[in-house]
Amino acid sequence: MTAVRFTGVSKRFSLSHEKRSSVLGSLASLVGVRNREVEDFWALKDISFEVDPGKTLGIIGPNGSGKSTILKLLTGTLLPDEGTIETNGNVFGLLELGAGFHPDLTGRENVFLNGSFLGIGRHQMARLYDWIVEFSELERFIDTPVKHYSSGMYMRLGFAIAIAVRPEVMVIDEVLAVGDAAFARKCYEALAEVKKSGRTMLFVSHDPIQVRRFCDTVLWLDQGRVHSFGSTRDVVQAYLQATLAPISTDMDSAATEGDVGGGGPLKINDAYVSGAASRRSYSILPGESFTLRIEYASDAYLDDVVFGCSIRRSDGLYIHDASSAVSHGPVSVQPGGGTVECSLGPISLGPGIYHVSVAAWPIDEKGSPYHLLRSPATIFVGKATVHQRGLTFIPSVWRFRAGLADTASASGNGETAQPDMLTSGTVVRWSKPPGEIRMGQGEEEHLGKGWHPVESWPPSIRWIGDRASLSLTQDVGQGTLVISACRPFHSDNPASGGINVNGEQVTRFQLVGMDFEDIVVPLEPVIEPTTIEVELEIQETFVPAAVGIDPDTRELGLAVRSVRVE
Repeated sequence: MTAVRFTGVSKRFSLSHEKRSSVLGSLASLVGVRNREVEDFWALKDISFEVDPGKTLGIIGPNGSGKSTILKLLTGTLLPDEGTIETNGNVFGLLELGAGFHPDLTGRENVFLNGSFLGIGRHQMARLYDWIVEFSELERFIDTPVKHYSSGMYMRLGFAIAIAVRPEVMVIDEVLAVGDAAFARKCYEALAEVKKSGRTMLFVSHDPIQVRRFCDTVLWLDQGRVHSFGSTRDVVQAYLQATLAPISTDMDSAATEGDVGGGGPLKINDAYVSGAASRRSYSILPGESFTLRIEYASDAYLDDVVFGCSIRRSDGLYIHDASSAVSHGPVSVQPGGGTVECSLGPISLGPGIYHVSVAAWPIDEKGSPYHLLRSPATIFVGKATVHQRGLTFIPSVWRFRAGLADTASASGNGETAQPDMLTSGTVVRWSKPPGEIRMGQGEEEHLGKGWHPVESWPPSIRWIGDRASLSLTQDVGQGTLVISACRPFHSDNPASGGINVNGEQVTRFQLVGMDFEDIVVPLEPVIEPTTIEVELEIQETFVPAAVGIDPDTRELGLAVRSVRVE
């Protein structure tokens, strides 16, 4: 049984436009006949998705993509022109500000009015009333007509009602953005409780952090159609990469596949990375250089062509772009085939996986490329042969000389200790396992077998192998175990495994990306502070040296940044 199901749903609006002036049109306007033409605009077209009970669906997309239209259809404010909508349970929506409020009624009266909309009796709403007023923090203004409310006050009262009436399906539009930071945090904490209670939510937001926090799946809308529907992590990352990429944003956001043709006479057939021997190469070391080769074919003579490339890390982080416009300006292309070479380096990137995209476009029309290939080439950057770590590789030269640079500053005959730049100055020693352990800052005594030394790139983390264990204290009122982790950045494969608490498996997980994600595990409540034993088991580990990416011979399963009970 599903909580919400959209099947082939479409919604059409009629847009009126003034026709161009004519003699007949002018005569018609004199007698009161409007000279207009009507255009059909499909705000949604063939939308299908399902939301299971107790799950949260995030809806993202640019302005005008149809997000709010879906919510209005779900709450019954609008009716679909095509398709069917099925819901299981009552639906309450917090949509645009003031929706469901009568402007001439007071806040108190609108509380009971909204209850009647949901079929909730006056006596039941009276029991909820004090909580609604307290949560909304509108005690002084509750008997003021809401037409005098600010946008933030509208949001406070509407959200408090939505939380209090406990609908089976809650619909939240982008209204939390108008509140102040303190109340917005209060709202998000309340939404976390709603999610924990097992109710269904549809959540529209432009904030990817909140979407990642609350949503189990995400629907990405673009121009009224489904662009992507799937796991939160994958859809949000693809959306951010498409909409926030600094280079050729129009091209990237328009691309749904790796091969994007602009309909022009020039096509890129292949692009690859080669080393010194002109052979295809897939791995380099920091400080080395490589050559990018682009093979193309043209059907016509063109004299305005620019070739370019961009580099992104595998988690979508934008690194660099380059184009032939800087050194050559527009170049001429003859009918037939050709090859373009671009030498890049020395490469100062740290270890990781990087994707190279290439494109060709007219000099004055970068947003309308002849052809674009997204990520046709991938390079693996291994560890430097010298002891260098971090996001980038920066060559360094050290010089030494005898004596002190400033003899006046020397005091005593004792030896001055060299500062340790890799270790935090504060080492915390715990008398008992804490409610939160941050990896690599003095908590080694609480960490079990499997924890590898701390990496130097921030934030401080610990790598684990196929299993690792630690002890935590669960206090009264705490009911959630949260593990912030990510897969090894050396590998494209997901990191899968399970979590045991006190010897029993409580959940399984799969981490796909390189950025840290929270694995959230509900715990049984306790009546007094209790020590719990947490064990992580990884299904398949990864040894970088085994595949020649870098000389690291550790067995890596997971990178863990923090473990906490809350």
